[in-house]
Amino acid sequence: LAGGCSSIPGVDKLLEQRMGTPTMIANPFANMSVSSNVKPQSLNNDAPALMIACGLALRSFD
Repeated sequence: LAGGCSSIPGVDKLLEQRMGTPTMIANPFANMSVSSNVKPQSLNNDAPALMIACGLALRSFD
């Protein structure tokens, strides 16, 4: 799940039960190195809402 609504407590488990499909909350920063100045808990809380921004930042502009 991605986007701001994925941060609603329990929404991932609710959708998993209703749809019968394993779900997880997306974290585009999971395998990235980030500055030590970044607060890990804040990044984890905001990560699903930053999915598009993260993808745009990673794409190549030729």
